Amino acid sequence: MIFPFVLIGSFLRIIQVVILSKDGFIGILLPSFEDNWFINSIIGVTNNLSNLTLGFVSVLATFGAAKYTAKHFERDDQLAGLTSMVSLLIISYIYSKSQPLSFHNNLLGIRGALFAILLGLLVGWIFKKTSPAIPKNPQKNFTSNILQRTFISLRPIVIVLILAALFSALVNVAYYSHLPDEFMDSLAANYQSGNDAIELLKIIGIAIYTIIMSFLGWSGPYSPIDVEKSDPNILDNLYYALTNHTAWGAPHQFTSNSLYHAFATFGGAGSTLALIIAIFIVSHDKDFQTVAKWTMIPSVFNINSGIMTGIPVMFNIVFLIPFILAPLVSLLIAAGAIYLRFMPPTVYPIPSGTPGPLIAFIGTNGSFQALFFAIIDLIISVYIYIPFVKLAEKLKKIDNLAIEEGDFDD
Repeated sequence: MIFPFVLIGSFLRIIQVVILSKDGFIGILLPSFEDNWFINSIIGVTNNLSNLTLGFVSVLATFGAAKYTAKHFERDDQLAGLTSMVSLLIISYIYSKSQPLSFHNNLLGIRGALFAILLGLLVGWIFKKTSPAIPKNPQKNFTSNILQRTFISLRPIVIVLILAALFSALVNVAYYSHLPDEFMDSLAANYQSGNDAIELLKIIGIAIYTIIMSFLGWSGPYSPIDVEKSDPNILDNLYYALTNHTAWGAPHQFTSNSLYHAFATFGGAGSTLALIIAIFIVSHDKDFQTVAKWTMIPSVFNINSGIMTGIPVMFNIVFLIPFILAPLVSLLIAAGAIYLRFMPPTVYPIPSGTPGPLIAFIGTNGSFQALFFAIIDLIISVYIYIPFVKLAEKLKKIDNLAIEEGDFDD
């Protein structure tokens, strides 16, 4: 249900990050837009539309979760969905005199999808427990029918809204939603070791955290679009490269830029560009093929929210193993290649939204060895995803047959 909005938001993000941003992959090649009112107007429109699509998908998700849960229990699905939407807005509301009518964006956007779905399930369950089933023979008069539905569902609506208000007032949502990220961000930026093995283990641990959080609709310290610029090790490597005019021999072989960003984010977290390619190669499912075609362009620029919600990959246990395994294998291959001096580490700044397979090539100032290993990693990631694409396709066929048989029996 949320896929079309996420897909539109993904293309808007391409315009924002890749084309119109001064640090974007394409925008860095274009002249400055600071004094161009027309371009600035386009930037404002795309920002607003992006906020109302990608930044609002959890509200749609909680509506769908509550609606279909209540419908399953033969309760008023429309009112359940609307109640869940309002309750999410109440929970995410920021109590601030300086910023009236503002909300915690983390809960309303794609990062809040898991919480939104759980909230919707809870609202649907409360409707089941506290309201009678919807009448089999509703009132013929439209107005009377609306009033009848309203009073039947009035008790669960009041209960849900009171619980939402209490939760919002008692819990500092901003604090608890940012606390894990702040800890991991601090670990990623402030803890460095002179031992390459320890540094590699730290990067692997933070990468796993980021990947798992992305699978659950959240995120981690390692952004798939923007690379780290504040890590002292990365800055040391950049200073060395600028001084010596080469990336070879950089003091820190293993950094988040040289491993995770350069080799483990092809298409975004989970190397989902490899999933799209695997779908093109082995899948015969029309739905999979359609989603892959529409999400290919955003995924090239490492924006994978479309494929995450369209297949879907997010919350889909079938894709959990390759979602974690593909980027980790790529990361370890890159670490081995750098350690054996088959290629230099990535040290130079990368424009935002740079296509995944080109990050290592650009970040090493044109090392073809780095490009070769990036292509190898992408191919291996595709092969990791292929058996799981086949499995997902088989399970989808089984589900469709079960639904058809159920409809036939009815």
